[in-house]
Amino acid sequence: MPSEWKPRKYQFEMIKCMVSKPSFGMLWDPGLGKTAVTLAAFKILKDKGIVDSMLVVAKRHIIHNTWPDEIKKWAVFNHLTYEILQGTKKAKALARPRPDIYFINPEGLIWLEKQKGFKWPDMLALDESTSMKHTNTQRFKTMRHILPKFKRRYILTGTPTPNGLLDMFGQMFVLDLGHSLGSYVTHYRTMYFHPAGFGGFGWELNEGADKKIYKQ
Repeated sequence: MPSEWKPRKYQFEMIKCMVSKPSFGMLWDPGLGKTAVTLAAFKILKDKGIVDSMLVVAKRHIIHNTWPDEIKKWAVFNHLTYEILQGTKKAKALARPRPDIYFINPEGLIWLEKQKGFKWPDMLALDESTSMKHTNTQRFKTMRHILPKFKRRYILTGTPTPNGLLDMFGQMFVLDLGHSLGSYVTHYRTMYFHPAGFGGFGWELNEGADKKIYKQ
């Protein structure tokens, strides 16, 4: 039996932020309710006619378990329909009547971009946004290409910089298309880092660069 979801004060504040901003990063520790907050914001935006549908990009176990479980768990989200575009049956799922939410893993974006006639949702939620921290991957290149299709873009993660601030470029680009940290990771590295480590193939922050990055 679905339960009644009552957002905590901090969750309510995040819902207001997401509804009021076309792009937003929810950088919360695990277990604080990022999924439910995003579903609540989507529901409000959809009810207001601001968005029509949402694409959630996340790891396989998250799109098969975490998000569907949240929809089933809370009565307020039970009416939301969804399709999971992953595995051998993803083409059949795409051919069925359009749902409120599509779930797909990052690698699946490469396949989805090739589907002729697909109408892209107008809201994007990138769950565990560190999947886009490496900008030389095909998944990021595909994401970069499709980003302008979304009116609203949100990222969710509890560990935005597991290996340092270099990891932030790709995630921030998803949000603002390069407005804060630039359009190219090469420029970002040159401005805020210097070669270091064995053979000079690593990168270290310039003195005071962390504060400049946070300000941006």
